Amino acid sequence: MEATCHCKAVRLTIKQKPEFLLSCNCSICNRYGALWTYSTPDQIKVECSGNETKAYKHGDETIAFHHCENCGCVTHWIGTEKYPEPRMAINARLFDRSDIEGIKIRKFDGADTWSFIDE
Repeated sequence: MEATCHCKAVRLTIKQKPEFLLSCNCSICNRYGALWTYSTPDQIKVECSGNETKAYKHGDETIAFHHCENCGCVTHWIGTEKYPEPRMAINARLFDRSDIEGIKIRKFDGADTWSFIDE
């Protein structure tokens, strides 16, 4: 599956269709409005034509959120050296709608309880 930012300068490829997408209500995910699909960095290919992505870290700086420097779309996040395991996520809103249609969306309380709230 392939995801692209609006200007198509950033292209992310994942080998298999996700089992679910995650909607998080933490302070930054709530503002981004992203749906995330997770994997390990070796399972996601990131290609940039032109400018590289720009990273933003906040709080304890365990995650670096990347966006396209040209169109501004939030494309993915990757765990920093402070993250406990190799982890990466793609903003699933960058896939074609038809590619993610029918995939379950799980709600996660990243603001308070750090647990799923859809069960």
